[in-house]
Amino acid sequence: MQNPPIKSTQVVFSSDVKNMDEWARRTHIPLTTAEALGATYTRAHRWLQALRLQLIRDHNWSDAPTTDSRLLFSLETTSIWRSSVGLPAGPRLKLQLPVNASSFFSPERRIQWQMVFHSDIFESIRKLCPPVNDILGLLQCLLTGVVTVVFEENMPQGVYRTTRGLPPVSWINANESALVEIFGPSHFRALRKACNDTKAAFKLEVLPHPE
Repeated sequence: MQNPPIKSTQVVFSSDVKNMDEWARRTHIPLTTAEALGATYTRAHRWLQALRLQLIRDHNWSDAPTTDSRLLFSLETTSIWRSSVGLPAGPRLKLQLPVNASSFFSPERRIQWQMVFHSDIFESIRKLCPPVNDILGLLQCLLTGVVTVVFEENMPQGVYRTTRGLPPVSWINANESALVEIFGPSHFRALRKACNDTKAAFKLEVLPHPE
């Protein structure tokens, strides 16, 4: 009897500009200048702060003390996993975002962002916590290719890797007014078109099994 395929899903952070350029060609949304990208990210601050307040008010997060002025916010919460006696079964989780989009591309801060996006926050909590999922969707629109959702299925023929670079079109439609305010009408229409196109929003690779 054949074993069932092994499946896994993870959020992946990459600050490789070549990766962003590949997604720009795939989505037909050209890369802008660093200054324009920074201005768009700044317009998103208002929504990101509203999501921070939702996490504090409704989802048991709290502001984490920090002296780093480069951070837009720093939040923390207990692990969602519990021991047999009901205590948190893991370290506290920390969610941080920078004031400036350029911080995502700073080599000395790469590990900092990997620790955020490769953590249980985006692995598990985003599926249970709408504000975290909204942060992911917004970042995928702002910095397409920097934060992707990777689904791997280990099949007899090889590893099928599907990478999603943009949020679902249902999320785009549900947040139209906020997205238009940040991106403007024409860029929003380009985003919605790309999200509605499987070949633009997803990348499929078939990788050989490791030796």
